[in-house]
Amino acid sequence: MKVLPRRRRAVLINSVLGVAVLAGAGGAYAAVTGDSDSPARNGARTVAVTKGTVLATVSGSGSLSSPSDAAVNFSTGGRLTEVDVKPGDKVTKGQLLGKVDATAATETLAQARAALTAAQANVTKAEAGQASSAPNTGSSSSRGGSAAAPAPAATPTVDPAQLAKARAQLTQAQNAVDAAQRALDGTALKAPAAGTVASVSAKAGDTVSGTSGSGGGSAGGNSGSGGNSASSSAGSSSSLAGFVVLTNPSGMQVTANFSEADALKLKPGQAATVTLNAMSGKVLNAQVLSVSSLPVSSGSSSGGGNAGGGSAVQYAATLTLTSPTDDLRSGLSAGIQVVVGEASGALSVPTAAVSGTGANRTVTVVKADGTAVRTPVTVGLEGDSTDQIVSGLAEGEQVQLATVSSTGNGGFPGGAFPGGAGAGAARNRGGGGSGFRTGGGGGGRG
Repeated sequence: MKVLPRRRRAVLINSVLGVAVLAGAGGAYAAVTGDSDSPARNGARTVAVTKGTVLATVSGSGSLSSPSDAAVNFSTGGRLTEVDVKPGDKVTKGQLLGKVDATAATETLAQARAALTAAQANVTKAEAGQASSAPNTGSSSSRGGSAAAPAPAATPTVDPAQLAKARAQLTQAQNAVDAAQRALDGTALKAPAAGTVASVSAKAGDTVSGTSGSGGGSAGGNSGSGGNSASSSAGSSSSLAGFVVLTNPSGMQVTANFSEADALKLKPGQAATVTLNAMSGKVLNAQVLSVSSLPVSSGSSSGGGNAGGGSAVQYAATLTLTSPTDDLRSGLSAGIQVVVGEASGALSVPTAAVSGTGANRTVTVVKADGTAVRTPVTVGLEGDSTDQIVSGLAEGEQVQLATVSSTGNGGFPGGAFPGGAGAGAARNRGGGGSGFRTGGGGGGRG
């Protein structure tokens, strides 16, 4: 047998290996990026195109508060003579909570009423005027020898300045009586609304200060009512302090912080769910009431999604609970998920089945014979875990889910032909999204 020279044999072997490598690489590349029909990869998972509801949500964190919570104080200070409630008591609107010594207030009112009576008498006197006699200017006798004419009768004269002064003093006296009456009323503290006594800060015999208010107490409810009230970080509800603090779960609200990207998606009226850290498994329904236009924090983000771009700016939203709130308490920490997009009766596939970005979206449809076809689709709403398919697929079709391998598809790192664009590259659909899948802040979906 004729033996080839060593140099020619090496060249021939290298040529054969080169052809084999190129052929194998070309086959792998076609399997990854080819647009024509090809057999489905062994072990690839498939799911059916289904019809249902696609939801997109954003999440935040905060705490419960009640606009009906109130801190009530005496408007007239003094020594407590009685305390009529204790923590845990349920009270009705107008119920007596306590009293302070009313002796001084009673005396002041009596003096004010006496001054008012005197002022009323002065006005009456000024209105009547002062009687004065006009001088007698007639002659003592007439030419005809008739008798002298009688002197004219006295006429009252009203001094306008004196009357104005008397009336001003009367107004002052009436104001003094009104103030004294309010002070006397303020020695008895009554509940401004129904609720449960959370705390009582003093006992009989103690001295309490007054608020100089205009009623039986001042209500210091939480600021998160109705309007745009997020002037501080959500999750730190208003601290109530007073002689008596009343709590009332009716009209319970939750104020939560959201990342700047998520906050832009919030609108009043959107539906939401609220979960409480202290009450596992309890889910409450809620509705967005208002969204603040001012940031509430500039420090580190404490939840509610990735603010994006390294920023930790957050905005607060106030939501009202529509579920029963009788067993809830102000201050309970909560997680909130707001539905910012919903497509009902929509064809959908898992997010992992869709490749590409923008208008260039595709899915891999697996036919009955096992062949896989790359199919362009139009995506509508991008949900938390599924995407709405507007066109390109039919209900019941099987689509292939993307697989993740540490070595990549076809044996190439990253699943792409060396130097190629990478057919298996992750899709980034924008940061800031978060949903039920993550249970908290979420970054871009891949």
